[in-house]
Amino acid sequence: MTKESTATIKLTKSEIEWNIIALAIAEKSSEMHDKIENAKSYKKLKEDFSKIKNDIIEGEKNHGA
Repeated sequence: MTKESTATIKLTKSEIEWNIIALAIAEKSSEMHDKIENAKSYKKLKEDFSKIKNDIIEGEKNHGA
């Protein structure tokens, strides 16, 4: 297996929220068009973004932001 490159992307909390919304729409659209593998990928990304958002919110609570 070849090593895959990575990138670090800076997003604000609101940009993360917009990505979650867009991924939810893409997931539902994929399901409607029987693109189940795509829907699974969108769902996983949506879950990852949701965890990141929740981590940010928790960090804000702990640090008084």
